[in-house]
Amino acid sequence: MAFVLNMDRTNLSNAISDHLAENLGFTNNGVNTGILAYSIIFTVFTLPSNFISKKIGAHRWIPILMSSWAINFGGFMAVRVLIAVTEAGFIPASLNYLTSWYKTRELATRLAFFWGIQSVASAVSGLISFGIFRLSGVGGLYGWKWLFLIDGIFTHIIAFIAFLYLPKNAMNTGGFLRGKKGWFTEKEAKIAVTRVIRDDLSKTEQNVPITREDVKMALCDSKLWVHLLTTFLGMMTDTPIQTYLPSIIRDGGFPVTTANLLTMPSYLGGLVFSLLIAHSSDKHGEVALHALIGNIWQMVGYITLKTLPADAGRWPLFAAATVTGAAPSWHGMHIAYMSANMAPAGKRAIALGAIIGAANLNGVPGSQLYRAEDAPRYPKGNLICIICNVITLFLFLSQRLRYSLTNKYRAKKWNAMSDSEKKEYNNNTKDKGNDRLDFRFRI
Repeated sequence: MAFVLNMDRTNLSNAISDHLAENLGFTNNGVNTGILAYSIIFTVFTLPSNFISKKIGAHRWIPILMSSWAINFGGFMAVRVLIAVTEAGFIPASLNYLTSWYKTRELATRLAFFWGIQSVASAVSGLISFGIFRLSGVGGLYGWKWLFLIDGIFTHIIAFIAFLYLPKNAMNTGGFLRGKKGWFTEKEAKIAVTRVIRDDLSKTEQNVPITREDVKMALCDSKLWVHLLTTFLGMMTDTPIQTYLPSIIRDGGFPVTTANLLTMPSYLGGLVFSLLIAHSSDKHGEVALHALIGNIWQMVGYITLKTLPADAGRWPLFAAATVTGAAPSWHGMHIAYMSANMAPAGKRAIALGAIIGAANLNGVPGSQLYRAEDAPRYPKGNLICIICNVITLFLFLSQRLRYSLTNKYRAKKWNAMSDSEKKEYNNNTKDKGNDRLDFRFRI
C-alpha cells in the first residue's frame, strides 16, 4: 500500500523530466506552485483524517483513502489538490495502525521499511518510465500521461485488495482474504496484544477517541514542537532533490529515458542504508545520533552540488546528485522516537498526525528552493539546503540533551521518594502521559 502511495507521489518527478511543464504550457515554477498547493492541502487534511481513523478504524479508513487518490482528472493544479486531499490521511492512519502491532523498540525498523518503500517505488517508477515514455504519441497521449494512467489503475487494484485483507487488530484477523481462522490462534492473538501493552500501557487506550484534553496536552508540549520543527526544516531539503533528480541528471547531458533509469542507484542505495541505520537504532538506541548520519550525509551532498565546477562533466554531476538523493532517511526512526516519547494514546495520535503534517507542510518553502531562474545547478537552493541541514543537526542534539537531562532529574527525584510518597503520587497526581514523574524518555 505504501508502495503505490509513493508511486503516485513520486511519478511527478519522472513526468517533469519528460517535459510535463512544457507540454502544459508553463515552466518549472508552475510545477513548484503545484507542489506548494499539494503541501498546504495535505497538511490541512492530515489532522482531521486521524480523528476519522480513530473513529471508524484504520483498517477501514486506509483502503477508502487509497481508492480515492487514484482519481486523477482536470488540470494540473486541480489534480494536485485532489490527490493531496485523498492522500493526507493515509500515512498518519497507517502509523496509528502500526503502533498497535509493534513494540517501541521494533517500530523504527518497521517505519524505515514503510518509508524505505518510497525509494523502491521511486526506483521502479524510474525503471518503468524508461519503457512507458517510449509510448509517447500512442493513443494521442504524452509519455507522462501514460505513466499517470497506469499508476492510477494499479492503485485501484491494490486498494480493493486492502479492503479485503487488513484486519482490525490482532484479536480480529479472521475473514475475507485472511481466511476463516485468521492469522493467529487464540493464544497467539493474546500474546500479540499483551506484548505490545506490556511495552507501553497507554496502548490499552488505542481505540479510545481523541479528547479535548489530548489536544490541549499536545499543543502545550514544547518537546513535540521541537520534533515538528526538526521535521519541517530537516525534510524541507528532500523536496528539491526528490522532485528534480531525473531533471538534474538529464540536464547533465543524458537522454530523458536514460536519466530516469539512472535515478535507481540513488533510491536503492538510500533504501539499503536507511534500513541498516534504523535497525541499529532499534538495537542500540541513540535515535538522534543515528538520525544525524542521514542529515550529515545529505549536507555533504548539497555542499558537493554547490561547489561542483560549472564545466563539470555529466558523470561528476550524476555522482553528486546520486549521493545527495541517496542520503538515508531518518524520518521513520524519528517518528518512532517521537511516538515512544508521547503519551497517552490520544496525544500520541495527534502527534503522529502533526508530524506527518509538518513533513508535508515543509513542501511549501521546499517547493520554491529550486527556481527556474536558478537552473540548471541551483546554487541558491543548494545553499539554503545546507543551512537547513546545519540547523537540523543542532535540533537533534538539543532534543537528545533535553531528554537525557529530564530523565536524570526525574530519576533522582523519584528515587528520593519513599514508597508511601510514590503511592500518594500515583493516586493523586494530575500529571498525565509523558509529563508523569515516573515516565522515562527514550534516548
